[in-house]
Amino acid sequence: MDDPKLDESFSFLFAFRRGDTVVKKEDRRLRGEVIDGIYVGEVPSRATGELKERGKTLYEIKLSGGQLQIVDEQEIERAE
Repeated sequence: MDDPKLDESFSFLFAFRRGDTVVKKEDRRLRGEVIDGIYVGEVPSRATGELKERGKTLYEIKLSGGQLQIVDEQEIERAE
């Protein structure tokens, strides 16, 4: 999932960073660490002054036990 286009200049597209601990909203027992993220779709133009997303952000998270799972940003939240 590592995308070379994703660097600090596109950080506004990501709610989570590598290493953040997150839980799934529907099943809070599923806790994991963000390994990577990718924005899928058209990147909004910063020249227009508006940030209208035309895609979705996906994250690869590592669950306990070493399992990897890819989830939509809407499915997870920061662990407390």
